[in-house]
Amino acid sequence: MKTWHKVAIGAGAVVVLGGIVMFSVNQANKGVVTVQTAKVANQESLVSLVTASGEIKPTTYTNVTAQGFGRITQILVKEGDHVKKGDKLLLQENVQANADVQAQGAAVNSAESGVQAAEASFKAAQSDLISQQANLEKAKLDYDRGQGLYKDGLIPKQDFDQRKTAYDAQSATVDSSKARVQSLKATLDQMRAQVNQGRAVLVHTQDVLHKTTYTSPINGIVSYLPERVGDFVVPGMQNANG
Repeated sequence: MKTWHKVAIGAGAVVVLGGIVMFSVNQANKGVVTVQTAKVANQESLVSLVTASGEIKPTTYTNVTAQGFGRITQILVKEGDHVKKGDKLLLQENVQANADVQAQGAAVNSAESGVQAAEASFKAAQSDLISQQANLEKAKLDYDRGQGLYKDGLIPKQDFDQRKTAYDAQSATVDSSKARVQSLKATLDQMRAQVNQGRAVLVHTQDVLHKTTYTSPINGIVSYLPERVGDFVVPGMQNANG
């Protein structure tokens, strides 16, 4: 087949196709029927409910037990309450515990003031000892010089005796100062030990007071609360279950 015929067929094909398209469009425009439309209501969602009976058990639970002897003065939660770790659950009487903390705190403060005064006295005694030792060195030099002068007959015995007396007196003063420093050091060490002991007692009394406030150890729900305000609790007794 020659090239011209191929092109003609292709063009004819285009004409025919064009006619079909036009015909189809014209035919589609004939006999148009008007149809009324309306919105379709939204389809409601279907929910499937499944019911069952049984017991719900927590994966983690803890019992809050009494931490000390005393009566419950206030309950801050009720069964079913959601609590976070650290939330207060109930309060126990703490009048005596609070008084013990106040008294021990005052005793510790007083003891610490005593230690400060003792430290000042000890430092003053140390300074005095240093000064007396310096005076002793001077007295010894004067005494040693007097010995030579007296031996050579350059000073009378009375002058030599005065130098010796001054040296002996200063030596005694230094010994007394040393003894005072040692005594004050022993007193200071004892007072410091008493302060440390008092602080330990204070920590204990503060712990006792702290334990009169019960807090939740975990995040959760209070599921069981057997105690009431006014109940007397003892260590080991179940107090609240959360």
